[in-house]
Amino acid sequence: MIFIIKTAIFFVSCIMAAAYCSLLERKLIGRIQLRLGPTECGFFGLLQPLADALKLFFKRNSLKNHSKQSIIGIWMMLSSSLLQLSIIPLSKEIYITNFSNNLLVIIFFHAIFAFSEMLIGTQSRSKYGIIGGIRSYLQLISSHLPFILSMICIAISTKSLNLIEIIEMQNTCPFALKTLPLFIVFFIISLILANKTPFDFIEAESEIVSGAYVEYGGILFAIIYLSDYLNLIFISAVTASLFLGGYQAFLGISFLAGPIALIIKTSIIIAFIILIRAILPRYKQTQMLEICWKILTPILAAYIVFV
Repeated sequence: MIFIIKTAIFFVSCIMAAAYCSLLERKLIGRIQLRLGPTECGFFGLLQPLADALKLFFKRNSLKNHSKQSIIGIWMMLSSSLLQLSIIPLSKEIYITNFSNNLLVIIFFHAIFAFSEMLIGTQSRSKYGIIGGIRSYLQLISSHLPFILSMICIAISTKSLNLIEIIEMQNTCPFALKTLPLFIVFFIISLILANKTPFDFIEAESEIVSGAYVEYGGILFAIIYLSDYLNLIFISAVTASLFLGGYQAFLGISFLAGPIALIIKTSIIIAFIILIRAILPRYKQTQMLEICWKILTPILAAYIVFV
């Protein structure tokens, strides 16, 4: 019973964090573009995520307009985004799940998340949604090969597949400094996996009218929108755990350790990804395919063979 309560509190906290991650994105991009962002709902616009959620919840959207496969894809997307977050340890003693082969479980859950994105688009009743689903299919195949290779590189370097063991190895120095090239490659892969600029092809609003999600509105779009930000938090938390020491003390400050350290490091990565969105234009999908197949995959294969 206690485990169920802790898990429920953790999932609710993740959902609230994802909601306010959207507010952080709008505020940061607003400042870069010399505007304020949301300011009217609550002090400093802090109630804006709640207002957005209520608007989408009460917005009429008939399920009859969607196939069963697309509805299943939406719930797969939400459940997989929450389950993959449960893998991240908050400290050596605080975690929801601790599999001996965490890295393999991460690959499995994120593959389900990516497959659900493809399912949402390809089962749409709109040609624009189908085009977006095909784009997500190309991105799924191209990005997951270097993602798997990067996990193999990390496993070879650490001789472990367990996140807690990998984090404990970074007690004195984070792997971002020891394996800087691998960290840069993994961060680029993270941008592709999180569907963020310059690799936000699934959304691609200016090209194919919100891509795979064009036919979804109301509570269904709210779930998709929330799942995307949960995935962003997960990708950032994984990067922080694998290369920045995870729950290890932030900047060597002892009281900034445990969950606080992980939250700070994850927030810094999220903010940096948002800044990239405000600065860089979107690549063409052919450019993304070339980056994955001609640059990232050979680099990681060479790392496995020679390093």
